[in-house]
Amino acid sequence: MHSTSKLLFQNLGHPKQALIDGEVWPPVFLPENVRSAKKMVPLGTDVFVCTYPKCGTTWIQHICSQLLYNNEYGPGQGKELCFTSPMIERLGAEFCDSLKYPRLLKTHFSWANLPKRHLQQSATTTNGTAQPKYIFAVRNPKDCCVSYFHHNRNFKIYEWAHGKFDDFFELFLEGRLMAFGDYFEHLLSWLPHLSDANVLFLKYEDMLNDLEGSVRKIGHFLGGHAEKLVNDQQTLSSIVAESRLEAMQRDQQRWFPGTALNGESFVRKGTSRDWKNYMSKEQSDRMDGAFRQKLAGTVAENWWRTEMRWNEAEEEEEEKKEEKREEEKENEQEQRETKKKEEDDSGMESGDDLLERSAKVSDDSLRLNGSPAPQGPTTTDSK
Repeated sequence: MHSTSKLLFQNLGHPKQALIDGEVWPPVFLPENVRSAKKMVPLGTDVFVCTYPKCGTTWIQHICSQLLYNNEYGPGQGKELCFTSPMIERLGAEFCDSLKYPRLLKTHFSWANLPKRHLQQSATTTNGTAQPKYIFAVRNPKDCCVSYFHHNRNFKIYEWAHGKFDDFFELFLEGRLMAFGDYFEHLLSWLPHLSDANVLFLKYEDMLNDLEGSVRKIGHFLGGHAEKLVNDQQTLSSIVAESRLEAMQRDQQRWFPGTALNGESFVRKGTSRDWKNYMSKEQSDRMDGAFRQKLAGTVAENWWRTEMRWNEAEEEEEEKKEEKREEEKENEQEQRETKKKEEDDSGMESGDDLLERSAKVSDDSLRLNGSPAPQGPTTTDSK
């Protein structure tokens, strides 16, 4: 039997947290909402935006809101995006039942806790019932760490407005005493499902590089009315313009009630490699080490080679090493092909050689049987 209570705590130099059923959550979360979210049975029309915190969640919610129901949210109590597209573990399953369809829901759950209808690879069940759709987005851990640091300082609930980055870095890297768990474990839980038919996988950095392509991809994944919108170039361009950083920085009370923040903008920079302004070389190296330890041998091991490098010289050196590795691979392939060709050539015989050898074998067989070998044709004089 679960306790209905939660334990609030704040270690020295750390953001305030809550302990619920042995897990760490933000201090305003309620035990009954967290539990109901874990037991929630999604509808086939549901769309979930799934991320580790600060990996593009609000960005994707904003895009999906435009595609699904024309941005019907804004400043005003109860109309902010956090209410029209709620985090299920924050507000609970009962609140989500009051939303109109299709529901656009947000979660920072790992795969294990994610509400699921059926664990199948197809987008529909065998009886034709639609599956919910999951948009899973990731961001390189260094930028995620810096953005999450500002998030904890900015939200009043954490009581950490003057927190230090060095303290937060240790919490993030070690995955301890952090709401929503360990970054690396969260990412690992999703890797086996990136190709599931009802999962769309996005990278924050790819969205920065090609926002229009990303919006189009989301629209095609959602299908129906959303797909029609992105297939119209004028509408697509309008959604892309409204989803750029400059547009999202306007009227920031669309996302959360203004009273929730300490004053810093919720949509902050929206860039890549901002971590260089916060991490020391030693911290950067330690994050690289944790990344290799946790993700080596997985599909994610080379996702952010450029974004996570310390400097351009290091990047150029790595590119040279990669070019050398590719050249060695090509040389090895050429050597294998040359060797195979030589082996094939040595095993081939001309047709004349084969006939001559066959005739010799036939002659030898006749001699062994005591029969004279056939003679070639002779000529006689006619008289």
